[in-house]
Amino acid sequence: MGLLGAHISIAGGIELAPERGYKLKCQSIQIFSKNQRQWISKELEPEKVESFRQNIIKFNIKKPVIHDSYLINLGSQKSEILEKSRDAFIDEALRAKALGVPYLVFHPGANPNREEGISVIAESLNLTIDEVGEVTFLIEITAGQGNTIGRRFEEIRSIIDLVEKKERIGVCFDTAHAFESGYDIRDEESYFRSFDEFNRTIGIEKLMCFHLNDSKTALGSNVDRHEHIGKGHIGLKAFEFILNDQRFEEHPMLLETPGAEEFYEENLTVLRSLIKRK
Repeated sequence: MGLLGAHISIAGGIELAPERGYKLKCQSIQIFSKNQRQWISKELEPEKVESFRQNIIKFNIKKPVIHDSYLINLGSQKSEILEKSRDAFIDEALRAKALGVPYLVFHPGANPNREEGISVIAESLNLTIDEVGEVTFLIEITAGQGNTIGRRFEEIRSIIDLVEKKERIGVCFDTAHAFESGYDIRDEESYFRSFDEFNRTIGIEKLMCFHLNDSKTALGSNVDRHEHIGKGHIGLKAFEFILNDQRFEEHPMLLETPGAEEFYEENLTVLRSLIKRK
């Protein structure tokens, strides 16, 4: 099994998130480092940074993850949006570095010209990587709504190919998004076919994190709607395959299911029931 966890609220202070995760028996957590719907947030207070770092150790949280702001579009055609996005993304990376968080997960971006978008996203990553050390940037596969880039493994590969320091780039595999983009993982044959395709196209070593979500919408819908584990179109078998795949034993596996923390305990219980004891 991987490092099971969830996206945890930072309400009341970022330093409180590790204990919230611990109370849910999380082995890993994902957080926002600031209000995800604002371009600019106040700087992290040094005492809160230190408290967060101490609590990550105290509550035995492994490989924590930050998810960047939903406002950021690293592939935008609009110069004003692109500039704001790049500034905000660098700030996200600096926050991750300060907090000692190894991974920053991000949605690649959107652009009606996919080739241009891929190039601009890679340029945004190169600028950020040159500016901020230590952090590994994880491209999240998207559901493929509208002009979003990253719905196909080939698009993610194309971004990685244009990044100069490839060791600083990985992938976050969101089960709902991948399914909604047309990658079937519901039975053993389709599961291994999809991950074999990932390995051939990107390289399985680049897969470093999972978002575990069922899907309210059908295979290939390109509509991003998360559902509780086992209650959507994906079903339980896919999660059983992932949880028992020895290749992913050290990977953060993080819930982003509806209702957040109110329903995490129930969803985590379902996931734990799928683990085959050795």
